[in-house]
Amino acid sequence: MACTLTLTGRSLPCRDALGGVKNVWIVKTAGGTADTSFVSDLWVYNSSTGVATGKTGTVAHDYVSPKNTSSFTQTVNSSIENGTVYYTQVLSLVLNKPVAQDVVELTNLAKGRLGILVQDNNDNYFVMGLTRGAELSGGTVATGTAYGDLNGYTLEFTAEEAIPAPFWDTSDTSNVTLTPTT
Repeated sequence: MACTLTLTGRSLPCRDALGGVKNVWIVKTAGGTADTSFVSDLWVYNSSTGVATGKTGTVAHDYVSPKNTSSFTQTVNSSIENGTVYYTQVLSLVLNKPVAQDVVELTNLAKGRLGILVQDNNDNYFVMGLTRGAELSGGTVATGTAYGDLNGYTLEFTAEEAIPAPFWDTSDTSNVTLTPTT
């Protein structure tokens, strides 16, 4: 199989991009508290456009993070010797002020393979864990020491995929429901 470049290059964009994560939604199936099936059952990926759409009935629940605290990073992992390339996607999500029901929620998040929709501050939406799902891979629960310290969670979700996280087609609102936090 020949490896063909389809790009015609890329010019230097305007200097109007912003860093940071604006919002995060975690996808779960209608039948459970956390998705335990593979996330590819929830998304359709168009390899010619780099865009994903949801399958009918996809429901994503909002996890609100304070501004300027969360990040989404994708790392290219390549082995010249083995001829392999894959992408590690990591979401570091900060949630303030622990409450009792968080114990159940964290337990369920830790058990599932999750689909995560990340909205950055440029209003780009990325589908993390498109085919294999993302997993809660680490994190901390901290009370802080001083009054101004974080009293909350820093949760780290990780996915390993054959492609970078695709953009989500934001016009796809008939298939994907983004629920607000209650």
